[in-house]
Amino acid sequence: MPSAVRFMGVRLRLAGRTEVLSSIRSGERLRIATPNPEFILEARRNAAFREALESSLCIADGFGLELGLRLWRLRDRSFLPVSRYAGADLVEDLLADGGRSLYLLGGAPGVAEAAAARWNERYPGLRIVGAEDGGRVSDDPSVDPTLVARVNAARPDVLLVAFGMPKQELWMARAGGLEVPVMVGVGGTFDFYVRKKRAPRIWRRLRLEWLWRGLSEKGHWRRIWRATAVYGVTLLWTLLLS
Repeated sequence: MPSAVRFMGVRLRLAGRTEVLSSIRSGERLRIATPNPEFILEARRNAAFREALESSLCIADGFGLELGLRLWRLRDRSFLPVSRYAGADLVEDLLADGGRSLYLLGGAPGVAEAAAARWNERYPGLRIVGAEDGGRVSDDPSVDPTLVARVNAARPDVLLVAFGMPKQELWMARAGGLEVPVMVGVGGTFDFYVRKKRAPRIWRRLRLEWLWRGLSEKGHWRRIWRATAVYGVTLLWTLLLS
């Protein structure tokens, strides 16, 4: 069962790797979000995004969120600790597990198609029933009925949505006409197979993937500042006041 916690003013239904994969295999209808510290900061100021996040099944994507949850549990032992399970790792598990059809939606123009081609080469027998960027998505994303119709016509088992936070979570929450069992917000995961290189496994095991991205991706330090300094101060302040 997911572990429910009200963390820094945001209610999260958290699940680990085993629970998430089991829920997907069971055929349960799921909308999965992959929160990290930036998600929490955004949810604290954006009510619509907070509602979308709170109505999703969540996995702890960032090490900062995993650490924050462990600190939070020192004062609130009503929930079970959840280890980090990155959205990119969930995608890898879905690819390796097989047996499901996938639709790739989002990313920069051409990226979803390129990722689909790479996956088809690496995973023989994989069923990718659609890949597209989905067109321009605004900061207050509305759902294009023609896009919904295209996805429904392809009848995927899993829809991977890469519009970036908070657009992808808002879009999934508002796409009521979609007839897809599982939707997952995957952020920049497609890029790891096309334009960027993911951190080596040893960095990931040491919970230093964020540092690798800061060193290897131009301009990523701005996000790291928010995910470490701003989030850390906000977390400690919230712990002291709650």
